[in-house]
Amino acid sequence: LDVSVQAQILNLLSELRRDLGLTYLFISHNLAVVEHVASEVAVMYLGRGGGLAGKHEIFETPRHPYTQALLSAIPRPHPGRKVQRTVLGGDVPSPLNPPSGCHFHTRCPIAQKGLCDVQRPQLKTVGDDHQVACHLRS
Repeated sequence: LDVSVQAQILNLLSELRRDLGLTYLFISHNLAVVEHVASEVAVMYLGRGGGLAGKHEIFETPRHPYTQALLSAIPRPHPGRKVQRTVLGGDVPSPLNPPSGCHFHTRCPIAQKGLCDVQRPQLKTVGDDHQVACHLRS
């Protein structure tokens, strides 16, 4: 959608949510739009949850390495400000044949061999109402 039509639809969804008390499951790759419309955010990688928290918690203090990498790639309106960019190595594994353990371990900058490649991490609460599926985050 072009930007003006997209904005009209997002504004309509916001009005309907407010007026009718609706809840949406909004799926998008556009993190700027997610930040605009969501109150809670779940970040997925190859079909598994990596992080779940309120919008402000996810965007201000991301805990999962994949969430950190995604957010570091968002263009910012301050061109002179230095941003610590996380560049992921490797190729995205096939969703038809995902890696064992943590699906993200093949691209994760903090993965530990013998743990992340073997055991699937479960969502655990860290910080204030922030859930993350990572063996190495607490």
